Amino acid sequence: MRSERGPARLFAPAGRLRFGVVVLVAAALVGCTRSPSPARQTSGREGLVLPAVLVNDSLSVNDRCTTCHSTAMNVGDKLSPQPRTTHPGRMLELHPPLRFGCTPCHGGRGDAASARDAHGAGRGPRGFLTGDAAQISCGQCHLNEIDLDGAPHLSRGRALIRHYQCDGCHQIGESARRSRPAPSLAGIADRTNPVWLFRWLKNPKEYAENARMPRFALEDRYVDALVGYLLTFRAENASESSLDREGDAARGGGLVRLSFCISCHSIGGKGGKDAIDLGLVGNKLTRAWLLRLLSDTHRADPGTPMPQYRFTSGQVADVASYLSTELADPYFGSTEDDSSLARLGSYWPTEQRRVEVGRRLFKELRCGNCHDFPGGGKWIRVAPNLSRLGEKQVLEISWGNTRFPHTLGDYVWRKVENPRQFETAPHQLKMPTYDFSPQEARDIAIALLAQADLPVLPDPFLVRDRSDDALPLEGEFGRLVEKYRCLSCHSVNGVGHNISYDLGVEGSRVTREWLYRYLKLPYTIRPTLTVRMPIFNLTDGEARVLADGIASTMRDPGIDSAGNFQSGPREIEAGRKLFERSGCLSCHQVGSRGGYVGPSFTSGAPVGRRLQKGWIVRWLEDPQSLKPDVLEPRYGFTTEEARALAAYLMTLADPGQRGGT
Repeated sequence: MRSERGPARLFAPAGRLRFGVVVLVAAALVGCTRSPSPARQTSGREGLVLPAVLVNDSLSVNDRCTTCHSTAMNVGDKLSPQPRTTHPGRMLELHPPLRFGCTPCHGGRGDAASARDAHGAGRGPRGFLTGDAAQISCGQCHLNEIDLDGAPHLSRGRALIRHYQCDGCHQIGESARRSRPAPSLAGIADRTNPVWLFRWLKNPKEYAENARMPRFALEDRYVDALVGYLLTFRAENASESSLDREGDAARGGGLVRLSFCISCHSIGGKGGKDAIDLGLVGNKLTRAWLLRLLSDTHRADPGTPMPQYRFTSGQVADVASYLSTELADPYFGSTEDDSSLARLGSYWPTEQRRVEVGRRLFKELRCGNCHDFPGGGKWIRVAPNLSRLGEKQVLEISWGNTRFPHTLGDYVWRKVENPRQFETAPHQLKMPTYDFSPQEARDIAIALLAQADLPVLPDPFLVRDRSDDALPLEGEFGRLVEKYRCLSCHSVNGVGHNISYDLGVEGSRVTREWLYRYLKLPYTIRPTLTVRMPIFNLTDGEARVLADGIASTMRDPGIDSAGNFQSGPREIEAGRKLFERSGCLSCHQVGSRGGYVGPSFTSGAPVGRRLQKGWIVRWLEDPQSLKPDVLEPRYGFTTEEARALAAYLMTLADPGQRGGT
């Protein structure tokens, strides 16, 4: 059993959660009703003096918390002890107590007349929440959002749950995947080899540190049995690819780098983390499968988020040669120094017995919860439903021989961190080990404890993540978006993924002419970013269809109208002075001058040929309204100042740089 030493406990003895940093997030600001209670607001250092009672009938709020915490928004009391300290962060700006109260986030009894009663059991099943634990409450309004401003632990926990595909086995809230999350096992015998399969099943992270598949801690003979069963999954059409020519590994390596495969994949631990590390892919995939995958990606693997690159047959052979020879380790494919591998295929008296044991193991370990496989039939989640985990009673938990405090929070945390410690003779657990760090397990626990059947809140308070929704794009434009898997990196008004930025208003952001040329030959806009737009080798027609589709459908009339103004030399000069006075060159470049944090104003294409005036004005007025997590400060420019700056930026040009139009 794992040692009980480690970070601070998740729950304090009385059932209260104990964390290090206090963060408060409650609900969406949209549609909130203002409290009927009177309030006196002051500005500057005095902050906001809150009423003694906060009332919101729609949220069942009737809180007296501000009787004691009367200076929660007073910036001058940051160093004062409780209860007169300033509330940390900026969450009260986004979720004003006059509208939300305190108990929707912190729990407890808001109408109590003493601190002891107020901080005791009360609203909701979770008790009184402080510190990082207050982020658990965010889940009652933000039902499945992954990236929440001000709730880093909940956000990271949800991101880990999605990354490791926990909802392959468990129902978690509103998650409802339309297909199994892991790769299909159909034809696996034709695309890999027994040695790799054995090593992978024994410990996936030995092959790739960012592997999503967990470790099942199986004896060697049972791993061998699973290998035997999986090798019966052969493709119906297992013929060799017609691309049988030898490739040039050096040229293939250049193509891999030019295609920015490391935007998603890492190679030897360097690069993106959203797809499997390619450092040992040559030990995993056969050359025939690599050729097929690269030449006809979506037919070979219909569910892959990988785009279809327009490689020629020669380029396919070159990339396959590079992946199969340069990204391989002879040790990983050898059986000489491994006694367990030396016995591969001989652990069982007959092959029939080996396959039968492997088939039973495959079923017992619920491999079909994540992987589609021949004869798999309907996908059924058989693991416990976690949608109401926050309501689980301590008496319902099988604690095994564990010795840490028996609270719900500690149980969820420790179960995620090391499920095997709960295993006893009558309770043989099937949950595998993911080797999460204590902090990762704690963040996942926060996300899971947010799952509870709380009183139904009014719709205006509920915020849902739309990343897995379908995007209704029709015709050739929709076909190309699917072919190049644009939504694997981008989102469109929340639908898709956020490896790169949301394209929802891209037609109002960039010019159509620049976009066409950029799609034909992408280049680095922000040197500090590791994510790069791949070079897809689009045809002129494909680039034209994509540029026209984005320019016509992904627009915002408000942004467009912000560019409806005229400017002359006077406004341009005013913009130049404001540009210099605001220190824009600290982050941005003009020619060879300036910093590297933000995009260059002249490299690739001058900013006036790349961005539209309306976007520039709106961005300068309030960048966070367009991209909430952007680093650029909000300078508080007036509309006139923003227009002057935009007018100046539109004049910038650097003849020494490569033109983008």
